[in-house]
Amino acid sequence: MTWAVIILPMLIPLVALLGLGLGLWMSVLTAKYRDFSQITGFLTQALMYATPIIYPLSEVPEKYRFWVSLNPMAPIVETFRYALLGKGSFSLQFLINSSAIALFLMLSGMYFFKRTERRVVDYL
Repeated sequence: MTWAVIILPMLIPLVALLGLGLGLWMSVLTAKYRDFSQITGFLTQALMYATPIIYPLSEVPEKYRFWVSLNPMAPIVETFRYALLGKGSFSLQFLINSSAIALFLMLSGMYFFKRTERRVVDYL
């Protein structure tokens, strides 16, 4: 374990924030567009393969590393790997970017959910 263990309590709410934001978006889109429920499984699987869970971020070529870092779960998983296993890398900039993306997804998901919650009954 490394000094980054002190960051772990901040990563768990970040994952929850990201999950809540994506869940709100999925619920709004699924209620409005029925076919979106068929796409949800595919999108979930694609995001899992895009997140460096079974491979470290250092294995991604340098020219693609920026695109992988746009996935908000990639820096979180890499920070967990660095803090708990001592492997991988830690980038505060990528973690801040991930936090900003997660906050945007959560706030925009809350906005659209609140805006469409009255009409959801009409869609169902």
